Amino acid sequence: MSLYGTMRTGVSGMNAQANLLGTVGDNIANSSTVGYKKASTEFSSMILPSTGGNYNSGGVQTNVRYSINTQGSFSYTTSPTDLAINGSGFFIVQGADGSEYLTRSGNFGTQADGTLMNSAGFTLMGYPYEENVDPTIVINGFVGLSEINVKGGGLQATPSTGGSVQGNLPVNEAVGFTKSSSVVAYDSKGNSRLLNYVYTKTSETTWALDVQYNGISITGNTPTKSATGAVTGTLNNSLPVDTTKPAATFKSIAYGTDGSSHELTYKMTKTGTDVGTNTNTWDLKVYDGAVEIGTQTVTFDATTGAMTSPAAPSELTLTANGTLEALTIDLSGISESGAVTSVAASADGNGRGHQLTFNGSGVLTNPTSVSTTQQTIDGATLNALTIDISKLTELGADYSITGDVNGKGASAVDKVEISKDGIVSILYKNGQSIPSYRIAMANVQSPNNLTPLAGNVYSQSQDSGVIVMGYAGSSGYGEILSSALEDSNVDIAEELTQMIQAQRNYTANSKVFQTGSELLDTLVNLKR
Repeated sequence: MSLYGTMRTGVSGMNAQANLLGTVGDNIANSSTVGYKKASTEFSSMILPSTGGNYNSGGVQTNVRYSINTQGSFSYTTSPTDLAINGSGFFIVQGADGSEYLTRSGNFGTQADGTLMNSAGFTLMGYPYEENVDPTIVINGFVGLSEINVKGGGLQATPSTGGSVQGNLPVNEAVGFTKSSSVVAYDSKGNSRLLNYVYTKTSETTWALDVQYNGISITGNTPTKSATGAVTGTLNNSLPVDTTKPAATFKSIAYGTDGSSHELTYKMTKTGTDVGTNTNTWDLKVYDGAVEIGTQTVTFDATTGAMTSPAAPSELTLTANGTLEALTIDLSGISESGAVTSVAASADGNGRGHQLTFNGSGVLTNPTSVSTTQQTIDGATLNALTIDISKLTELGADYSITGDVNGKGASAVDKVEISKDGIVSILYKNGQSIPSYRIAMANVQSPNNLTPLAGNVYSQSQDSGVIVMGYAGSSGYGEILSSALEDSNVDIAEELTQMIQAQRNYTANSKVFQTGSELLDTLVNLKR
């Protein structure tokens, strides 16, 4: 063994311990760095072959490894853009050079332009996102990624497209009863538009629903004038003759040529009983408002209750009044019996509203939804609306209608929410939440072999395997924690212990070098 070899071995040992001290120093310096993964120095021997019975001293070499796949603990913050990954995977960030890198450092802050940048100056990347529609990713590349921007484009408005109505229409109200409720819809510019839902009882089992804006119907229905009608029901045959007041009063709605509604009032008065002919006589008068538009004497067989006059086809013709044209009213559906008087009238035709039909249990049978037409108001568009009315009932209770229309008025950005699966939603001050991006994640087969770079980021290496893209929460990728940061995985106690060991080992190796140097001096001094 040569003295020079001994000295070289000592130097090799000192260099190795210096490398160990270097990684220990880095680890301690970054013990508070978000997402930092500790480095460790590993030693391997360098042995030279012995020749001629002489031992050739070798040395030691070092290899630096990184514990990138070891997760750190979490610290919780008040910022929703502070992000941590609970499990495998990396955020994808873009540097100032325009290249993409991987990182676990999720201390992102919102910049003036709305992008999310961490403390090292790297910008978070993701895919533009539409609600319930996952973007298509390029599994082995960064194509399609864009900077996540939470500025939201300033003010935001969502036009209304539909709504719903639920509640009760009172069955015991008289035909012609009208009640209205209002809702707010939003046009294409975020302006609020007050819509009025007008409910009018048109018969015992039907109602008309008209949707109006500023008093004008926007249903788009073409009105149909009334031409025919009918009276049905039963008159009590035991009622006394009384010409001073009607024994039965009932109403129906008929429609004029312009779609206007006319409330027709029917009054039936029992005017006589003829024992000889075994008949009961009734007087029927019909009014449009205060104007009498028709009268008819009706007789019934007192025994069978069947109508005897007018003869078939048993009709009454009502005269025209204003926009209401002449109507032919079918009376054949009236009869007499010992039951309680219950008579109703109806007419065909349709106004501008939608006709709602209820069954005997008060359940809406047709239609289950109504619509409006698109309107242009002050340069803005109020969309055609589809309104769900399937939960309306007609029961013996008070008028009680509630409803809503979707859409939101113009509003500024309030805050940002990030879900555990990486969906970035922008919340506006009006309560609207718009999913805008989905954070992209990446992973490799061997994370510990990634190449670490300045700024606590990593790039693919030959030994790490290819980068594979995915989403948080999917197979092979952890969940994203909002308002949390991943701490460094450095153990200070362990690092200080290694520092002491490295210091002592460095000193010992220096003693080897010193001893070799002294022996060399002795050898040189032999000449003296």
